[in-house]
Amino acid sequence: MKAPSTKIRFAEAQKLLDYGFSNYTFKEFGKKDQLVTNVKINKGLKSNIDLKLENTVGVILKKGEDKKIEQQMQIEENIFAPIEEGQKLGEMRYVLDGETLVSSDIVATECVEKVNLFSMSKSICYNWINLLRGQ
Repeated sequence: MKAPSTKIRFAEAQKLLDYGFSNYTFKEFGKKDQLVTNVKINKGLKSNIDLKLENTVGVILKKGEDKKIEQQMQIEENIFAPIEEGQKLGEMRYVLDGETLVSSDIVATECVEKVNLFSMSKSICYNWINLLRGQ
């Protein structure tokens, strides 16, 4: 900054900091591992699972602009097992005036095994026994 003295340099730096803190703020939209939705799983041992944010998402904004931000969540359609914990199944984006400010992947919170002949037979037997008990 080639100011003539240290005192002037510090004064100019102070003005910049004051401007930044008075006009801008940090807006956090979501924390890492925050649950965002629950989705149906096709052909899995579990019928549905929770999805979470992979990362903390936030951005520095001009004060007042946070009210104009749109949240856009895109989740894959027709999700089939097997699914691994942490597998990406969608994306969360935060948009201001058509421009993406920040985004995070949406991931599975747990594993889901694919249905096989043994697990399907076991499920049918349990359902049949439960029906007999109910009568």
